[in-house]
Amino acid sequence: MLYKGISMASKLITTHELTGTRVLGGKKGTKRIGKIRRFVFHPKEKRVIGFVVKRPDLLWMFHRADVFVPIDGYDLVDGRVIIRPDAAASGKAYCKKEGLNWDDCVLWVGLPVMSEDGESYGIVGNVTFNRLTGTVDCFETDNGATSNALLGKRTIPADMVRGFKRGMGAALANMGAEGFIQAQKKNSKVLPLVTTSDTDGKLDGAKYYSRICVPEAEMSTYADSAEETGYSIKNIKGKRMSFVSATSTSGFKVPCSAIMKAFPDDVKSSDELSTPGFFSQVLFGNSHPGSAVNLLQGDADAAAFDDVDVDTYLDVPEGERDAVNAAGSVYSVKADAPQPFDRVQGKKFGIIQSTPVLNGPIAVNTEKVPQEIIDKLVKGLTSKETSEDELLFAPEDKEGNGAVWSLGDTAGFIAVEDSWYDPIRALD
Repeated sequence: MLYKGISMASKLITTHELTGTRVLGGKKGTKRIGKIRRFVFHPKEKRVIGFVVKRPDLLWMFHRADVFVPIDGYDLVDGRVIIRPDAAASGKAYCKKEGLNWDDCVLWVGLPVMSEDGESYGIVGNVTFNRLTGTVDCFETDNGATSNALLGKRTIPADMVRGFKRGMGAALANMGAEGFIQAQKKNSKVLPLVTTSDTDGKLDGAKYYSRICVPEAEMSTYADSAEETGYSIKNIKGKRMSFVSATSTSGFKVPCSAIMKAFPDDVKSSDELSTPGFFSQVLFGNSHPGSAVNLLQGDADAAAFDDVDVDTYLDVPEGERDAVNAAGSVYSVKADAPQPFDRVQGKKFGIIQSTPVLNGPIAVNTEKVPQEIIDKLVKGLTSKETSEDELLFAPEDKEGNGAVWSLGDTAGFIAVEDSWYDPIRALD
């Protein structure tokens, strides 16, 4: 029998092959639990002790806790993982049985791989292990799409692994503007390297939009001739509000700042807007599409979400980007929009508040990366070769290739100074 291309006669399997696999459970093994999300490794031994299953959120807004499945607590049946009825209920329960400390366990995938003299080999990517015992056979290093294409991947046998060093952390990270500001608050050595430019290769238009939206039929409620845009959010108090998440720049931080400015006597901090009080109900979509769907299916009266994560599902009004993202613009969901918009196809919403947001950076921990390497990174990332790499930047007319960015929105990376993010800091 084959399981995702691997003979079941073989005891070896990889994290890539199992990631995303549907997991079932219950007494009959037919209850849908979720999909495999990540793998947990022994703190001292080179073996997998189990994996974490991501459970789907209820109604796109209620988060459910992940489920830990021990290495001896499942079976593979017809391409699915079936949790055995007697499997440990939690990672802590399994660790107690095995005499381990749950907090000492390791998530290998994504960790940096270093030689004893400090040379970096990339990060841990695909791990091959014994599906019955968890014993690691080998793993591949992952250096990112561009480096992998140029240099290939390295396969490192398990017997070459000497151990783990805690506190190494990441040297580079691609993050949103607010995420960068929060990371820098914890470590002042975190600085921005580059961000995605506008289509002219400049910083002037290196932005996207945070929008507060309402159903099209309710837009007249927010019309305000005294405002330059023709709309205001002065009637939003007491409504049911949907945000993206409490850590989202454009889906929480920016709209909260606009609300606090409009209601200085009612709201003193964004924390007050994360729970009912100013609003009659507060929902979190956990994604920009999730927040939009909360609005369109009638669970919220108003919702915050950005343009770049949502507009691919929409029939966007014709015109310049700045214009169509302005208050008063009306959008409709495409007739063939996929999940999660498949249940709100044809529904319309309008913008009542729109704020440009600075593109997030690729940031560097300057404690971990020497200046000469930083200079080389900036030179490489802002090069023509990088902007023409279709694994990173897809041509405007090319869809579905898995690229992270579209050349319809940017010309590539551009170097950025720390002070450029001062407007985001001012939102606090």
